[in-house]
Amino acid sequence: MREFLSDTIFGITVGTWLIISGCVIVVSGILYLIFRKKANAFLSKHREFVLYAVFGVLTTAVNYGVYYPLVNIPGMAEHTRWWTLIVNVFAWVASVLFAFVTNKLFVFKSRGKGKKTAFKELAAFFGARLASLAVEELVLFVFVTLLHFNENIIKLIASIGTVICNYFFSKFIIFKTKKPETDGEEETETDTEETK
Repeated sequence: MREFLSDTIFGITVGTWLIISGCVIVVSGILYLIFRKKANAFLSKHREFVLYAVFGVLTTAVNYGVYYPLVNIPGMAEHTRWWTLIVNVFAWVASVLFAFVTNKLFVFKSRGKGKKTAFKELAAFFGARLASLAVEELVLFVFVTLLHFNENIIKLIASIGTVICNYFFSKFIIFKTKKPETDGEEETETDTEETK
């Protein structure tokens, strides 16, 4: 555990990052209590985006929770040139399953009924995430495997781009809400008024 906490990301130890994260959470909570009315108004106006950001952070935590311990298993990177890419796939599967459930139920509130609709959403979700995984794998391959940059920094940069792309896929393609169709009553009233 000490070794993990003393590892550095962007030149700062993991332990320090955890302390900074805890302070940010505490300060955010205090600011929320002070500005509760304005915060609630903002949250209700931008609910979808805020929830996507919150669950995005949690999805990233799931991704890193799988990725970081596995990529840092002593000796694995030396024995397997492709270890970073293999571990990234495991992390990806875990985080995509988590993201699908949270995006479907909480962020975009997709209430598609039936197995067919759920399967279509799941297939589209995994398809979009596969596209972003391919881009992330390419970035990791070029910058870590070929150019030997720090795998943790490159993973973070690739993750930011992935989150942005995935939001647009989810919002506008996978969980898009259909406009309610009219049942023809308005046309009937208009036709009736014109005949009078």
